[in-house]
Amino acid sequence: MSAGGIIYRRRDHGVEFFFIKHGEGDEGRWTLPKGHQELGEALIETAIREIREETGLSGLRYVAPIGKTAYRFYQDGKLIEKTVHFFLFEAPADAEAKLTGEEAIWASIWVPMEETLQTCGYRNLDRLLKKSIKLVRNENWKASFRHRPGANHG
Repeated sequence: MSAGGIIYRRRDHGVEFFFIKHGEGDEGRWTLPKGHQELGEALIETAIREIREETGLSGLRYVAPIGKTAYRFYQDGKLIEKTVHFFLFEAPADAEAKLTGEEAIWASIWVPMEETLQTCGYRNLDRLLKKSIKLVRNENWKASFRHRPGANHG
């Protein structure tokens, strides 16, 4: 089992989503931080640990479980089947990655919410990213409604 995070932050100019790139140069694709669950660890704990190890991001606020995706790949001539559970996190507005090179991750990027789907290099993540964007937009709407003069706060 594996777990990872879909991370966003709110800036003055809008919401941004976070991606990392595995591998060096143009060979890597933009993806999300994730990794293997350790013995006795809950999936949410795995996601938080992997985010911290791979990106150095901290101060994250857990928002919601997003779902899971499954994929297959070959490693050393052997077919590997992997399921990854993803969770949504909000990072502080000034959050910046501190990459250590762990798992050959040398690049990260924050992209505007509107560019999230085009940035991700793996189509199997589109459904989870769309769900995350919808949750963030809904959260933005609720926050603006609560603070609107004359709004019903009950």
